Amino acid sequence: MKRIEVFGSVLIIFGTGILSGYGMYLFVQAQDVPVIIRLGTVALFAGIMVILLSLVKERVLEKKRGLL
Repeated sequence: MKRIEVFGSVLIIFGTGILSGYGMYLFVQAQDVPVIIRLGTVALFAGIMVILLSLVKERVLEKKRGLL
């Protein structure tokens, strides 16, 4: 992958993380949403992030081993 593509990917991931984090913060601070819905949504979001990070880590390790 070229450096410019890596840089672009990093910017997309960084921007998405900032926007998602801020949106999640506003959602958690909302008083009109029941607590159980807020906690469930945060848990769902956190689970998706853990799975995505796990997949990225696996791909990087496979690339280092020469399997890709």
